[in-house]
This record gives sequence, C-alpha cells and structure tokens, in this order.
Amino acid sequence: MPTDLLPPNATPFERALAQSLARISEVPVPLRDLWSPWNCPIELLPWLAWALSIDRWKAEWSEYQKRMETARAIELQRRKGTPASIEDLLESYDRLIQLVEWFETSPRMDPHTFQVIIPIDGTQAARTTAAFQREIVRDIFRTKPARSHFDLVLKLACAAKLTLRGAGHAMVFRRLTLASDVSVTDVLVTEDGFALTTETGEILEVG
Repeated sequence: MPTDLLPPNATPFERALAQSLARISEVPVPLRDLWSPWNCPIELLPWLAWALSIDRWKAEWSEYQKRMETARAIELQRRKGTPASIEDLLESYDRLIQLVEWFETSPRMDPHTFQVIIPIDGTQAARTTAAFQREIVRDIFRTKPARSHFDLVLKLACAAKLTLRGAGHAMVFRRLTLASDVSVTDVLVTEDGFALTTETGEILEVG
C-alpha cells in the first residue's frame, strides 16, 4: 500500500524526499504552550506578542515583564483608546506622571484634548531627557484615540529659590521636535537637565 501520492514514475529522490517529509507529522507541536504567555518558549515569545498585537515591546525587559505584557495583550487591546489605557501606560513609566483631560483644566481646553504632565522634582533626571519624552509621546500615539490631541508639559513639583546672578549653572535650551499635534513646553534648564524657575516657583519658559 503506497504511503504517498507520487505517480508510478517518480524518481528515487522524490520518493526519499516524500518519506522524509512524512515524518514531520510525527514531530510533536505543543500548540497550547505556544499560545500561552506563561509557557511559550522565551525565544518565541516576541512572535506570540506580535500575533496578539502588542503595542509596546522592549528587549531590555525582564522575562517576567515580557510574559506579563503578553498575557495582558487582549485586555489592553479592549481598553485601547480610553483614558484608563493612557493612565496605565503613564503609570508603567512613572506613577507621578499625570493625565489631565480637557474638562479638568481651568480654563477648559478644547474638547478631545488632554495634557500629560511630567513632574520635575530633582529625583528623576531621566524625566527631563529628550529620549524619555520622545518614547512617551510615541507610546501615547499608539494608545490614544485618533481624534485626540495632547500637550506634553514639564511641571516643577518642588520649587527651590534660584538666583540668575553671578556664576550660576550654565543654562541651555532644549527643544523637542515632535509630531504636529503635540506641543512641548519650551523651558530653560540647567546643565544637569533640571528646569530653571523663578523665586515664586514658575518655570522659566522661552517666549
């Protein structure tokens, strides 16, 4: 009884190849494990994350973080575009970063707009770096509703007196070039990356 569908005039090479390929069906394929974020082999986990439409993925994450994000993929996609999804995103960066919607400001902003406020308190210098802010903006774009626009605002959380006279820290001006529907407050910062403020605690902006 033939084990293949090759014609009678098949060559020995073709029959040998058919027999070799027939053995593939005998190789066990653990489908349940391959689709499980917790059991999938770590080298295949990025492919599972891609299949589940993960928006964020970092090679430097720990194995637990990668598996956790993959396990939350479906839940995150269901909530995508909601304020809660943006708040979850911001919390993953820093719990002190705030989301302020248009109706929570005074005076009110335009509908379908919001602010992302990054506090500057001298404890997290990374918050003031261009790389950190660009990464947040990129991930917010992937999460927010398409109709919404937002401002990224640097806000001094703990003001200290600062004199601009004498041989103080050198001042530099940092401008971020971002997408057209994002505006970043332009501020003067020290050489250490911290915003300069007035004695009343107001950030010195560039006019």
